[in-house]
Amino acid sequence: MTPLTIQHVGIHVRNIEEETEFLSLLGAEVTSIGKLGSRGRIAFVSLDGVWHHNFALFEDGEALPSGDSQKEKMGLDHIAMATDSRKSVDEWVKKLSANGIKVHGPQIQGPEGGGLPEGSCSYTIFFHDPNGVCFEIFAEPLTVSEYREKTVAREKESVSP
Repeated sequence: MTPLTIQHVGIHVRNIEEETEFLSLLGAEVTSIGKLGSRGRIAFVSLDGVWHHNFALFEDGEALPSGDSQKEKMGLDHIAMATDSRKSVDEWVKKLSANGIKVHGPQIQGPEGGGLPEGSCSYTIFFHDPNGVCFEIFAEPLTVSEYREKTVAREKESVSP
C-alpha cells in the first residue's frame, strides 16, 4: 500500500479576499473561486504551484473566538509548511514582519531550544492568519531514524555514572 501524504487543508474563513491576500504573502496563488451552494464561496489556492490547490477556503466561517487556533480546544491547532534552510526561515521572518504580521520565533523545537524532548529539533516560526489560524514555517527537522538515534543517545547519557 502506498503511504499517504497531505495534499491540502480546508479552512473556514470569514472573507476569501482577506485570506487569499494573507496566503499570497506566503507565495500562494488563487487557482479558482466558485460558489458552493448555500454555503457561500469556495476558493482553491495553490501554495506549491504544482497542485490545483493546497488550501480550500470555505467562506462560511468566523474569526476564532480566542484569536489563536492554538488556544482553541477543538479542531485545527496549526498548519506547518517546510522550507529548505534556517536562512530561508529567517527570510520569512523579515517578509512577514515587514507586512505587519507578528512572528513568534525562530526557535528550535526540541530540548536544545527549550522545547519538548520529543520535538523534531526543527528551526521554526509561528504566526496567525486574519482568522486566528496558526501557521508554522520550519526547516531542518529530524528524520524518524535521526530522532530515534538521538533518543537512544539521551537515554545512554542519563544512565551513565
